[in-house]
Amino acid sequence: MARVAIFGGAFDPPHLAHLFTVTWLLGLPEVDQVWVLPTADHVFGKKMTPFAQRVAWLQEALLPFDAARVSVCTLEAELPGPSRTFDTLEALEAAHLEHRFSLVLGADNLAERDRWHRFDELVQRWPILAVGRSGAEGALEASVAAGWCTAGPTLPDVSSTAVRSAARLGDEPGLRWVPGALRASVRAQFSQSVPAEGQPRVLVLGHGQAGAALGAALRAAGLAVTTWDRRHDRGADASGSAEPLLATHGAWVLAVDDAALPEVAASLAAQWTALHPAALLGGALPVALHLAGRLGAEVLAPLAAAGVHTGSLHPLQSLRGAESAGALRGCYCAVEGDAEAVRVATGLVRAFGGRPVAVPEGGKATWHAAAVLAGNFATVLGAGGVELLQTLGVAEAEARALLTPLLRGTVEHFGRTPAAEALTGPLARGDVGAVAAHIEALTRQAPQWRPVYAALARAAARLRGWTPEQHAALEAALDG
Repeated sequence: MARVAIFGGAFDPPHLAHLFTVTWLLGLPEVDQVWVLPTADHVFGKKMTPFAQRVAWLQEALLPFDAARVSVCTLEAELPGPSRTFDTLEALEAAHLEHRFSLVLGADNLAERDRWHRFDELVQRWPILAVGRSGAEGALEASVAAGWCTAGPTLPDVSSTAVRSAARLGDEPGLRWVPGALRASVRAQFSQSVPAEGQPRVLVLGHGQAGAALGAALRAAGLAVTTWDRRHDRGADASGSAEPLLATHGAWVLAVDDAALPEVAASLAAQWTALHPAALLGGALPVALHLAGRLGAEVLAPLAAAGVHTGSLHPLQSLRGAESAGALRGCYCAVEGDAEAVRVATGLVRAFGGRPVAVPEGGKATWHAAAVLAGNFATVLGAGGVELLQTLGVAEAEARALLTPLLRGTVEHFGRTPAAEALTGPLARGDVGAVAAHIEALTRQAPQWRPVYAALARAAARLRGWTPEQHAALEAALDG
């Protein structure tokens, strides 16, 4: 009986981190063979390079390994697709009763276990061998603690999505993660990609971090994307006008500062009107979308008056330019505006693998406030924790490192459990004595944080449904 590690994935394309994983697996005493299993059809409908091409890439990439121990398994091509991991493993067991199987996962998958089919049953039936991924350390630690997961090394921060984007952008340094024998084929496969069927040509206007990430993600999804900015000319005429590009792109993404949107909208409206739009784009009118979090389609009123469909698209994610394009996959994105703008924005979000959320008219400020409360203020509160630790002599960098696992574990718990149940600590226990001690420490060491603590303590008590008597005790503790 052979002990076989099943290493599945899209492998679109394979890269060096995949080979690193195979090398690690071969060194484990509990692994006799590694079967690399490419996904035939994606369960979430994601378009992939044809199966035969991905199999060929894998076979080429795995040539340096012992063929008796490492092979490509094409079983999923024979199963009714798309096959979920649980079903694939069952089919493997049925076809190979002589073997014992384990499953290889990236820690990022452990953090998304709620999306998996029969995950809890899966981990009870098959041992899990998990490689670390940046940002998913807490999920890996929790899985190891639960007793059904063996942890491996943390992989380099590279993904097939980033490799595809590099090939499409002609970014040769970005292709360094592709095995040398595959580079020419991978470069040809993705640099010759055509726009995704039914999707408009996209014009990204501006040079912001979010716009760069969105443009890279849409290119990686196969859309035709042009970037233009007055400061970094990508196709303007001598006057610094984007007018020559407006007629050839069905979707305009305004990736500029919030304060600049009215001026940019007015300028584009004037340029569009000068083009006699009824004769352009086969009679279809373009869609203009901005990326501002708190503003709705109303800020693009000059464009709406010129006959352009208007709306907004706001990813609920922190973006840092093209290198963060992969963070948009699985990201929730607000879409709003007129019906055509919402349709196009929804299509763009789905193209890069995001999750569109329709926000009603007038709802963007509420959407944005929720993002600031949960995202930005978490950073502010982390800074408060750092300040307090510094009063104990802990260095700033060490304080951040000390608090980061706590923050990460809190976020992961919040993602799995309703907030009232996810809350831990003295407010969850009703420990007003601890609250009083904290108030005393804050008053002495960091008085500027005392009102912040008090406001959040009251909110936590409401969240937990404290009785009037408990609230009165809390107020006494907060008064010091």
